[in-house]
Amino acid sequence: MATTQKSQRQERFARAVDREVAPLWHDRFARLIYRHLPRGTDAFTLDVHCGPGRTTSELLERLGPGARVLALEPDHALRELAKARMRPEWKGRVYLKDGALPDVAGMGADTYDLVVANLVLGEVQSLEESLREILRVTKPGGHVLATMPMVGTWTEVEDLFREVLRAAQLKDAARRLRHLDRLRPTGPELARIVQALGVGPDHFVIEQERSHLLFASGREFLFSPVIEHGPLRLWKAILGVHDKPQELFWSLKESIDAYYADSVFSVSMVLGLLHVRVPDVGAAGAHAAAETAGEHWRRYPQLDLLFGRAEQGDDDDDIDIDLELDDGDEDGDEDGDDGESSDAVRDEPAPAPSASSSSMHMSAKDQAIFALLDQPAADRDGDTELDALLDQVLEYAKPQDGIEELDAAELEEVVAEDRGKRPGQTRPRAESRLPPPPFIPPPPPGTARGRKKGR
Repeated sequence: MATTQKSQRQERFARAVDREVAPLWHDRFARLIYRHLPRGTDAFTLDVHCGPGRTTSELLERLGPGARVLALEPDHALRELAKARMRPEWKGRVYLKDGALPDVAGMGADTYDLVVANLVLGEVQSLEESLREILRVTKPGGHVLATMPMVGTWTEVEDLFREVLRAAQLKDAARRLRHLDRLRPTGPELARIVQALGVGPDHFVIEQERSHLLFASGREFLFSPVIEHGPLRLWKAILGVHDKPQELFWSLKESIDAYYADSVFSVSMVLGLLHVRVPDVGAAGAHAAAETAGEHWRRYPQLDLLFGRAEQGDDDDDIDIDLELDDGDEDGDEDGDDGESSDAVRDEPAPAPSASSSSMHMSAKDQAIFALLDQPAADRDGDTELDALLDQVLEYAKPQDGIEELDAAELEEVVAEDRGKRPGQTRPRAESRLPPPPFIPPPPPGTARGRKKGR
């Protein structure tokens, strides 16, 4: 009986991921991969963590008729959905296998022409080691296409959650939340990791694209499937074994409703893509790999000109930039409407309480995440640094127009000790620099308002 119930839960989870989570989350990242596919080639492809097979089916559709795909997925229910999505004419071209990213370490070197990892490297314990194994199994001249959320993803939520943890005096949880944010790399950080693996700067490209999810309220945000089956698991894991997590998430809901009472709750997603081309043997192969960055910049010649001048130290000129970001997709990809929002904004009956309102029982996966986020990290006081930075901005910011010369009599002597500003006093000083409110003269006695006041 217990096995049957577990199987039913896994099937419900798989259907929710396929129908409600993937269109808003996985598919947005996957569209970055489709832009760089070597179209028409009979590539032997490895699809790591294929999920319900949405990316795998697109690979078989877009690659050449002789292309073959090995798709790895550890979840049985998701793997069954992927099998159901495969067309009969793809028989012999696709193999769905029970496996995960660690299984790549046991594969032979120089095996695949193309390795695809959609939303796989974002939660690994060592991004460098995982990427090293992926590059190892890629043939010379092959491609690696990997997506991951970059820094800035979920920033609105985690800023509010950080305040909730501080109010509850959960310093360790707040520290783990900062560590979670650092796991999402910036573009330069990801570039340094790739170059540390011996990849030349002209052999890879990192793209970033910003998107948003829209929610009507804090409750609909927390109960949305894209949140419940996604980052909510990480936010619960940073709490550890907490007696009343529902109180913390209730406070988070109240904070969202208070800050976004007059508007929808817009949550940022920073989509990142890493495209690496492994150099082939010989000078021609090395030149072809170096063209990875060249092909990218030729799509945006005006940006290439602009950044090229900046690197050479030339004077800036006025350059009008008019870019067509949706660069000709021969197959007419439907990239979706940028305004698509979560199902959370629909008027539907409130769902039954779920994991976000239950007691904290950590699974093995949650314990692994907790151990990863509990690693010691440099504990910086972010508020102090922010206040200090804003102090500098206010100190050196000067008006660009309307500058008046002052006479010596108008100058006011500044006492030395008043110049020492402490972090945390930014807002009072900023308010003190605001212009006074406009003076509105009283109405003359003969008007209606004047007579009413006289009575």
